[in-house]
Amino acid sequence: MTLFLLALAALVGGAANALAGGGQFIIFPALLFAGIASVKANATASLVVLPGGVAAAWVYRRKVAEQPPNLILQLAAVSIAGSIAGSLLLLNTRNATFSSLVPWLLLIAASVFTAAPHLHRFAAKAAGHKSLIALLFGQFVIAIYGGYFGAGMGVLMIALFLATASLNVQSGNGVRLICGTAINILAVAIFAVRGAIEWKAGIPMLLAGMTGGYLGARVVGRLNERTARNAILIYAWGLTVWFFVRG
Repeated sequence: MTLFLLALAALVGGAANALAGGGQFIIFPALLFAGIASVKANATASLVVLPGGVAAAWVYRRKVAEQPPNLILQLAAVSIAGSIAGSLLLLNTRNATFSSLVPWLLLIAASVFTAAPHLHRFAAKAAGHKSLIALLFGQFVIAIYGGYFGAGMGVLMIALFLATASLNVQSGNGVRLICGTAINILAVAIFAVRGAIEWKAGIPMLLAGMTGGYLGARVVGRLNERTARNAILIYAWGLTVWFFVRG
């Protein structure tokens, strides 16, 4: 029954990611509620969301190919470096310590997800102030967060790219998916080598998440994205409050 409920959470989380993002708010807490230690739950959640990111990055490959190769390589390099740092930081965090951080991490992620439209508008207005140093440093910091926890990092990357690079929303989204996938692949590889993934739960959830992502992509044109986003926001804030009260 536990595995069934976890697979169901992954199915819904995969669909949510395809529709409006925010699937991490469903997948990670489900693993915690199943009694999996917080560090392992976070590492396993990274595995579950990985295929969806890879598939989305493949869809945007032509947009990415239009960008200067040097820029993509530099962003990929700092993303990988930041992912290594964040992943190792997570693995060196005690479960008790990480559990105490979970409400705050959820608060950060929920706040970023809520502010996403405003962040995009603000970043678009700031476009024109190009800075390669700010772009690469900002991406490195976001990648550390991505390797450590990751929920909401896509929103931060889009805002960073719009504000500091010559990328529009479509191109920025494509580059964001490539960088995010690089961050997650490396993080999952490190977690797997260090034995931090709960495979018994992770594999069924991985398959269910892929199915949910496919179904979500099929209905994305029929469902109002704003409605889906608002539903995820209500759930995310309710979950965050619950973790604070529980703590």
